[in-house]
Amino acid sequence: MSDPTREDFPNYNKYAEYTRARDWKAICALNNVELPSFGIRKEQRVLSNYLEDTEVVFALTSGIMRHTFTSNSSDASANTWLVVLTSERFLFLDHALFTNSVDTQSIRHDRVQAVSVSQGWVMGKLAVDIGSRAIVIDSCPKATLAPIAAIANRWLAVLQKRKEKDAREEPFKDSKTAGNSLLDELKKLAELHSTGTLTDEEFAAAKAKLLA
Repeated sequence: MSDPTREDFPNYNKYAEYTRARDWKAICALNNVELPSFGIRKEQRVLSNYLEDTEVVFALTSGIMRHTFTSNSSDASANTWLVVLTSERFLFLDHALFTNSVDTQSIRHDRVQAVSVSQGWVMGKLAVDIGSRAIVIDSCPKATLAPIAAIANRWLAVLQKRKEKDAREEPFKDSKTAGNSLLDELKKLAELHSTGTLTDEEFAAAKAKLLA
């Protein structure tokens, strides 16, 4: 069957190619926006160190997030974070000002229910709804918001479609596995019968039990 990743996400291969090349500027250009740079150059330089092997980057933006228990101790109460939408999650990076320490947080897509934005004259907010609450990133470059929200919601729909497809196919997989297992057992019985290990009566009884 066709892969919904390629079917419903036509630029997937391009995003994957640019991710492998660590070309964040090209990824932004694919989304018709400029690569945000103010306050997050250090985070962009180390981003590749925090990506999983098969993770694909779809979009980048930046914004202000509140100080958390994992935040760099030398930073102020609100920091500028690099916000990265990938095929696996929302990834947040905050590089310390005076050390090599990097604060990371992430939200896996199976927790995300929706992504929304609100825009002002120049800046805007990105809200990631995880059901019980929303993670809000403030003071994001306005131009990056609509693309990242649209891509995120489209990707969530792709993942939901894949999940539903797998659920439909699961009973057939189980049935096929059970059928293969039965054939293997019958072959073993036939081998035991042919070598004389099982008598005709024992073979017939064991075969009938398996088929039942």
